[in-house]
Amino acid sequence: MNFFYEAVDDAGKTVLGRMDADDEIAVRRELQQLGFVPKAIALNHNATGMQPAYQQTAMPMQAQRNPGAPQTTSSQNGMGYSGTGALQSNPAVGRGGNVVLSGSAARVASQLKTRNQPTAQYATPIPDNASLIGGVKDRDRLNFFQQLSSLVKSGMSIYSALENLSARTPNANLAKTAKEMAEAARTGHPISEVMARYPNIYEENITAIVRGGELGGFLEIALSEIALNYEQNIALFRHAWIPKLMAIQALYLLAIALPFMPSLLQTGTSDFSFIASAAMYLKWELVLLPIATLIVVGTSWGWNQLKLSKHRRFRDQMLLKMPPFGDLHRQAALAAFNRMLRRLYNAGVAPIHAWEGAMNTAGNLVIREKLASSYSLMQTGASLADAFNATGLFTNEMENVILTGQQSGEMTESLDRITEYYQDEAAAANGKSKFALFRIGLLALLILTGGAVCWVAWTYFHGMFTWVDRYFSPPD
Repeated sequence: MNFFYEAVDDAGKTVLGRMDADDEIAVRRELQQLGFVPKAIALNHNATGMQPAYQQTAMPMQAQRNPGAPQTTSSQNGMGYSGTGALQSNPAVGRGGNVVLSGSAARVASQLKTRNQPTAQYATPIPDNASLIGGVKDRDRLNFFQQLSSLVKSGMSIYSALENLSARTPNANLAKTAKEMAEAARTGHPISEVMARYPNIYEENITAIVRGGELGGFLEIALSEIALNYEQNIALFRHAWIPKLMAIQALYLLAIALPFMPSLLQTGTSDFSFIASAAMYLKWELVLLPIATLIVVGTSWGWNQLKLSKHRRFRDQMLLKMPPFGDLHRQAALAAFNRMLRRLYNAGVAPIHAWEGAMNTAGNLVIREKLASSYSLMQTGASLADAFNATGLFTNEMENVILTGQQSGEMTESLDRITEYYQDEAAAANGKSKFALFRIGLLALLILTGGAVCWVAWTYFHGMFTWVDRYFSPPD
C-alpha cells in the first residue's frame, strides 16, 4: 500500500512525502530508521504511483544524504492547507518547528482523494440517532481531551492517540465517538466531521476549535485549549456545591418545619395526644418531603435539559440577560473567537477563511450568529475592520485597534492586543460569577430559612391562642 506521511527531520523541520509499505507500522519503522520522527501517517487512497500535486522536486538534506530515503517535501518550502480546497503558499507554517502540523498528511490525502474519487465510507458506520446521544459529563470530557492532547504532543499520530484512548475511556458514549474519530483519521477524514455528528457530546464551539486546529495545523494546541475550557468551567462550579447545599438544606428545613407546630398543637381538634400529633405530622411529611425532592430533582433535570443542543438557543439567550453570567459568556465567547482568529491568521490562512474558521468557536449561539453575519459581509469584499464593526459585539476601543492594525500593516500585533483584552475581561467576569453563585446560595438560605422560622413562630402563637380559647374561654 501507499501512504502519505508527515515527519520531523533532525533539523526540526516538518517534511511530507509518500512511501510504499505493508501497513502504517512499517511506514513508522522505516521513517525512524532513516532518522525521521513520524508525526502523522495516512493511507493514499489513489495509489496510482504518480507524484501528488503538492510534491516538489527539491528534497531535504536527509534525503540527499540517504539515497534510500523516501522522497519528501519540507514544509519550510511554504506549502500549507488553506481550508478552501486548494494548497497555497503559507510562509508561517512550520517556521522553526514552532508550529507542529499534526495530521497534515491526513489532510492532504483526504484532499487528493476528494478530487479524484468518491469519498470513502467510514469502516465504523455512524448511527442515525447520533444527534441524540449524550450522557457525558464535563469531567469526562476534560480527562479525554487532556489525555488526547498529551498523546498528540508526544508525537503520536491523531489516529493512534484516538485508537489508544477509545479502548480505555470509561464513558461508553465517549469511547464510541473516539473510536469513530480514530477510524475517520485512519481513512483520511477530519475528526471534526465525526464530532459534528454528536452535538450533545461535543458542542458546536468545541467542534469548531478542533476544525480550526486542523485548518491551521495546530491541532495539539486546539486540543489543549479545549481541555482548558472544560477545566475552567468545572472550576467555576467547583465551589457551587456550598451555595447549592445551603439552598437544598433550607428547602428541606422548610418542608420539615411547616407542619411541626400545627401537628404538635393539633390545631382544629378538640383533644390532645402525642400519638395523634405524630400521626398528623407524618401525614404532612409524606406530602411535603416528596414535593421538596421533586423540586430538587426537577431543577437538576431542567438544567441538564438546557445543555442539550435543541435548547441551546433559549439557554444562551437567557444567559446573556443574566448579569454577571451574561457578561462572562459574552467575554469568554469573544476571547475564544479572537484567540482562534489570531492563530489562523498567524498560520497564514487568508482573513476571510480565518474568520470562517474562528466564528463558530464562540461558546454562545447568539454571538456565533452575529459573527456569522459579518462573515457574509466579508464574502462581499469587506475587510477585517469592517467585519469587527458590523458585529456590534466589540468595544469602540477594540474596533479602533483592529483598524489601526489594518492601516499600519501590524494586524498580528493588533489581534494579539484584542485577544489579551478579552481574555482579561473573561477572567474578571469569571471572578464576579463565582461570587454571584455564592450570593445566590446565601440568599436562598436566608429566604427559605427565614420563611421557615416565621412560619413556626406564627403557627406556635396561633396554636397556643387557639388552644387557650378552646379550653379556657368562659362559658356562654
